[in-house]
Amino acid sequence: MKLRKGKVIPRDDGKRIEEFVGAATTGTDSVSVARMLAPPGWSEPAQKPEFDEVVIVLKGELTLVIEGRRQLIEQGEMGLVPRGRRVVYRNDGQGACDYYSVCAPAFRVELANIEQAEEEPQENRVTLQVAHPQGKRLSKQVTELAETFLEKLELSGCELSISLVGDHAIRRLNRTWRKKDKATDVLSFPAGEAPKGTPGPRQLGDIVISLDTAKLQAREYERTLEEEVARYLAHGLLHLLGHDHERPKDAQKMARAEERLLGASGMVGDAVAPRARKLMT
Repeated sequence: MKLRKGKVIPRDDGKRIEEFVGAATTGTDSVSVARMLAPPGWSEPAQKPEFDEVVIVLKGELTLVIEGRRQLIEQGEMGLVPRGRRVVYRNDGQGACDYYSVCAPAFRVELANIEQAEEEPQENRVTLQVAHPQGKRLSKQVTELAETFLEKLELSGCELSISLVGDHAIRRLNRTWRKKDKATDVLSFPAGEAPKGTPGPRQLGDIVISLDTAKLQAREYERTLEEEVARYLAHGLLHLLGHDHERPKDAQKMARAEERLLGASGMVGDAVAPRARKLMT
């Protein structure tokens, strides 16, 4: 029987598999033959197959890591992976690797014994813009504090932008975007949901903090400037994540979230407490 065309096996890792003989095509259990096209940078999780596999490289190069030992199979060469050996397949080359795979008995997913790949948490990225004379000395602390807040919220692979400005700049933003012609303490501009499959980190949005207002409030309530800025940062970040404090129930939830970040009552908590005391009297 002449086999002119195989069956393409769907994949989501960029590798193309066309099986000519095997369980998925001819119903053959004893052997499978498939042609593979692996893009550069491709790799698979480790596996311990219950079949012997022969690979024949037509173009490019294929790396086999068998029981921790790396072997490079180049164009025109063949490689053998004996059953029961732990192996990692990958393409370390600059171009695609075109090769044939022959497995005996036939390849089946349940016989490959593929290990579950552990996903490493992606790092968060915090960018800081300084447009205030006192912002430079606070930049390191604010950046580290933002990274700590993101960790406490169990977020990874996110990007957050922070700006330290004066009252003039934040008043202009407040007037433009909120129709309120006055300076304020902190503004949040959520990035919104990116289309599914968008590469890169998840964009959370922008937090704008007025250091002029922070200085005034810190003196009035006998806090340090650093403590006041931390309160604004926690408040602004929670707004980016969808928290609100318009309704009492939402305000209580946001107040608890601020307290978890700060280890003390935050902006919403301080506003909610007098209201709660008033209702009790």
